Amino acid sequence: MVMELWFHRRMKPLAIADSPTIILGLQDEIRRSEESRYDHRLHGVLLVAQGMTCPEVAHLLGDAPRSVEYWVGRFERDGLAGLLEGNDRDGPDA
Repeated sequence: MVMELWFHRRMKPLAIADSPTIILGLQDEIRRSEESRYDHRLHGVLLVAQGMTCPEVAHLLGDAPRSVEYWVGRFERDGLAGLLEGNDRDGPDA
């Protein structure tokens, strides 16, 4: 990254107690509604646009790499509408 992120050097790492359970609860909350799933896919595509690979994004977000590939493909083909529920002409929605 060209811009130096000076504030990252001063921040101490934070920890969340019982992370595995919290992660599962947060993932359930993301999958709870159409709107949150859309936002989830939007974030995945944003991370790919910023240079992460589909497997990296999938690992970070807790999805299959193929799902991220579908999101990116649908976004490339149909724009933001491609990330909406039910737009699965080329594969399953995750």
